[in-house]
Order: sequence, then C-alpha cells, then structure tokens
Amino acid sequence: MEPYTTNPFPSPAPFPTGRREMILCCLAAVLGLAMANSILMGGFSLGFALTAVGSILASGWYLSVHREGNGYTRAILLLCLIIACGFGYSADSFVKFVLFLFLLTGVNLAFCQTAGQNRRNPGQFNSLFDAPRALLVLGVGQIGPAFRGIAAFFRNGSETSRRTGAILAGLAIALPVLGILIPLLMFADAAFEGLMDLLPDFNIGELIYTGFLGLILCPVLYTRTVALRHVPRENTPLKPHRGMHLFTVNTLLFSVCGLYLVYCFSQIAYFSGGFLGILPDGYSTAEYARRGFFEMAWLCAINLTIIGTAHYLVSCRGPVPRSTKIACLFIGLVTLFFVSASCAKMMLYISVYGLTRLRVLTMAVIAFLGIATVTICLWLFLPRLKYMKALVLIALVIGAAILWMDVDATVARYNVNAYLSGTLESVDMAHLCGLGDSALPHIARLTDCPDPLVARQAKDELAHRFIARPDLRSWNYMTHRAFSLAEGLRRTR
Repeated sequence: MEPYTTNPFPSPAPFPTGRREMILCCLAAVLGLAMANSILMGGFSLGFALTAVGSILASGWYLSVHREGNGYTRAILLLCLIIACGFGYSADSFVKFVLFLFLLTGVNLAFCQTAGQNRRNPGQFNSLFDAPRALLVLGVGQIGPAFRGIAAFFRNGSETSRRTGAILAGLAIALPVLGILIPLLMFADAAFEGLMDLLPDFNIGELIYTGFLGLILCPVLYTRTVALRHVPRENTPLKPHRGMHLFTVNTLLFSVCGLYLVYCFSQIAYFSGGFLGILPDGYSTAEYARRGFFEMAWLCAINLTIIGTAHYLVSCRGPVPRSTKIACLFIGLVTLFFVSASCAKMMLYISVYGLTRLRVLTMAVIAFLGIATVTICLWLFLPRLKYMKALVLIALVIGAAILWMDVDATVARYNVNAYLSGTLESVDMAHLCGLGDSALPHIARLTDCPDPLVARQAKDELAHRFIARPDLRSWNYMTHRAFSLAEGLRRTR
C-alpha cells in the first residue's frame, strides 16, 4: 500500500507581492500602531481621525488599479472621509462610537465593490453583508497567504533582502515576548526596575497595550486590502431562496392592513391633535408627546421589515403581483403617517420643554425611517430603483450631520437661545450641566441671566467643571474650545 502523501487541506498560494504591496505593508504597520495607540490613549478623537483618513487613502491608493469603482462607491468613500474628519471635531463619545460602526461598514462596503468582490447586488438590502465579508473573510481569513507572500518577497530577493526579512521576523516575534518579560522582571527585581526608570520617560503599559492591539489592526488593515485585489472572485451565484406562496404572504399583508385600517380610524382624532397642537382631554403636553412615541418608532421599523421581507419572498417565485404591491404600499403609507405623527408630537414636546440628547437622536432616527419609507414605496413600482444605494448614502449623510453638529452643543445652544429669547419659560440646568464639555460655552452665556438662581448654577458649573488638557491623540475642537474657556475663566479669577 502506497503511503498517503497528499495534503487533504492544501494551504492557499501566497499572494503576489511586489513593491506596491511592501509600501502598503509599511503604511499599514505605521497607521495600525498609531491607530491602536490613539484609540487606547485618546479614544475616538484627532489621533483616530488622522489614522482613519490615512488608512482610507492608503487602501484607496492600492486599489486604484481597479476600474470598477463608480459614483456610488466614490460617494461612500467621500462621506466616510467626512465622518472620519468629524472625529477631530466632535466631543460626543456615544455618537462617535456609533459613527465608527458606520465608518467601518461604509469603507468595507465601498472597497469590496471597488475591487469587484461583492457577491450581492449593491442595490439590495443583503448587499450590506458584503462589508463584514470584506473585513472577516477577506481580511482575517486571508492573513496566511498575505504574509507568506511577504516572506516569499524577502526570501526570493537578494541576500540583503533575505537578511532584512529575517531581522523583521525576529523583531515581530521578539516584541510581544519582551512585552511580557520586561514587566515581570520589573515586578520581580527592584534593581532592574530602577534601571528601567533611568530610561527616557515612557509608559511601559501603554507600549504593551499598543503593541497587542496593533498586532490585531496592522495585519487586518494590510490583508483586507491585498485580499480584495488578489483573492479570485467568486462567480458562483448564491443559492436562491425558495420563497413563499403568494397566498401566504398576501394573507399576512392584508391582515396587517386590516389591523392598521381599524387602528387609524379609531385614533385619527388623537393623532390630529399633534399636527394642530391641540391636546386631547386629560393629557398634559409631556404625557401626550411621550405616550406611544417610541412604540411608533418601533412600528415604523417593523413595517419596513414586513414590506421588504414580503416583497423578497414573493419575488423569489416570480414577478410580484399588483395585489402584493398595493398591500405593501398601504403599509408604507401608514408608516409615513406614524412618522409624521411622531415628528409632530416630538416638535410639540420640544417647543414646551426644549431639546435633550435623546430627542435629537430620536428625531434623526425618525427622519431616516421616513426617508427610507418613501424610497421603498417608490421602489415597489420602480423596480430598477437601487433603493439600498440611496439608503446607505442617506444614513451616512445623517450620521455625518449628527457628528459635525455635536449633539451636546446643539442641545445647549437651542435651550439657552430659547430661554434667553423667552420661547422657553424655564431652562433645565441639571440637564445642561450633565451634558459634555461642548455645552460649556453655551452655559457660560447664562452667567449674566436675570434669574439669579440660573446665573449662580451656571457660574458654579464653570467653576467646578474640570477639563483635562487634551494631547494630540485626544484633541478635538469642541473639547479644546471648552478647555480654552475654562482656562480663561481661571486666569481672570
């Protein structure tokens, strides 16, 4: 019997590696380590903004050999660059984290389509799944072939190249080992700790954490981009869904339509009050505006899901009949009614009680749901409309607007202006003082307020608000502005 010598799981061939790949590798190493350090030590601020812009431009340069990019992908990348720059402007940590997810999705989606690696129609909802595929399947999953290509580049070059590659490989292995050994030796021996203290001042913990996170970011930044160019494109179509019988889907749709028809007739007087500013008997403004608002927002999202799912299940078995389209259109119109009523109720609430972070962010979500509903209703009767392209761009535009307006600064500006102009009878100082540093310049305007209680609270907030001096990594314009104000007040006291 012949010995079994064939490897049942052969390793993928290394990626072709030349000067262009080596330049990208160096850029990925520098940008990845700088991004890791900026995130760990400064959060999502100027340091992250600079490295994010750099990584987008580096990947775009490498993939510029492809001619499959179009206006849609270029618009996504432009919006992603605007969002990335916004991290150096806004001080809103929560919004910046959400926009980081937007940025990650948008960049990977655009580069995947630029390289022709998308497996789904960009105009459909499931095209969003190409973004995690680019990051995980092509990025993390292709680290082996990408770095074997780098090893082959050094191994097949001159003697100097081979020695350089061997030194770099040794350093790559030594750095994490040293990162573990040095702290252990410092804790174990006071003499060695004293020796380390003689070195220039640096944080060994920061160096270690940066190295570990950099070991994750650097390979992924490089491999994702190289794999988009060199991995063979999968031309095998995805297995189509079997769909669902037309009568089953229509029964569901018309049941939902019947429920909404009865509901709208029963609530028309209640909802119309929101548009006219008239409160139902027994309701205060706050009770009327809050009652059912978030439930309406959830209903809008559920309705869009029902429309999209129903249309998809029927289209899997052939052309979508007019009856299904009409039922979906009715649900879409009801959704628009819910969106309009929710907006009217929220505007009524804001006119009496002012803005809060939650109200601003909720209005942004409601606005997106309304635009999405109109787009999908048009798509029902204009099947060539690439609705998903429009929704991706709209989401990025709204996200960029929210980031650059800085929610805390917007809330404080509106409430202070409305209070000083007499539009609001009172101002919630507890809420204003609970906002981020970007609200401080607007709180300072209340120190000369005619109401002595409000003026004293504003002065106390300015006197006791501590703002640390930001370095390059944690710097953003709104925090810098608040820091300058606080420093100026301290010098005048």
